Amino acid sequence: MDTKYLNSLFGYLTIAAAMTACSDDNTVFNEPSQIRAYETDAQIMAQFVDLDNATGKFVINPDKKLTASDYLLNRNREELLAVSSINRDIFIREMESVNELLSSIKQAGVATAILYSTYSSDYLIKINGDNKIEISKAFTQSRSGANLVQQLFDGTQLEPRYFYAPETMTMTVSANSLSKFYLYQLSFGISSESDAGTIIVTGVQSPCRASHYRVNTGDGNQTMSLKGKNLVGDGTLSVTISE
Repeated sequence: MDTKYLNSLFGYLTIAAAMTACSDDNTVFNEPSQIRAYETDAQIMAQFVDLDNATGKFVINPDKKLTASDYLLNRNREELLAVSSINRDIFIREMESVNELLSSIKQAGVATAILYSTYSSDYLIKINGDNKIEISKAFTQSRSGANLVQQLFDGTQLEPRYFYAPETMTMTVSANSLSKFYLYQLSFGISSESDAGTIIVTGVQSPCRASHYRVNTGDGNQTMSLKGKNLVGDGTLSVTISE
């Protein structure tokens, strides 16, 4: 697997302004008399972003319940329907640009897995099972011990960080995004093999929280490397791998 393919793929993709991203074609948005600031409307829409597991793309789910009271009054849906068409179009174009890249990554099979984060949930879709590493969701952080490597990724291409790895580790990721959507590429190496696996971390801007995953190398007591790069969005991604 050549992870350089992912970077060239990103360079040739174009932004798709598809208005079919909403999962409910019958939803009617009310054009407000006064258009709110984009950041206000975008924050409202971000809460309704869900994942279509079949396609691996982000969608707007207008029926999503954000709080218990939404089952009775659903004030949050009313706020969604009051988003202006101008701001809605900008948000959907940004979402579709990420979806285009995710679709190409999934079809090409160049990643081990894609880790998704929405306002309320995390998802994992496995792509390529031929890599040297396996990844699965972990509901809690490992209690056993020490950090093996900790790195903060942004738009700068950093040199790989090397660490001594056991067979099974916990990976904790936390995004601090300034843009509404983000996408990072994490590349793992084992011993002399630089392309042992690629993990894609993507999501929508939401209150900062950590997500935990289990990484299995199949063979402990070996040297691993980790490097990463931001491909979409502004902000940082914190990655910690522990025993």
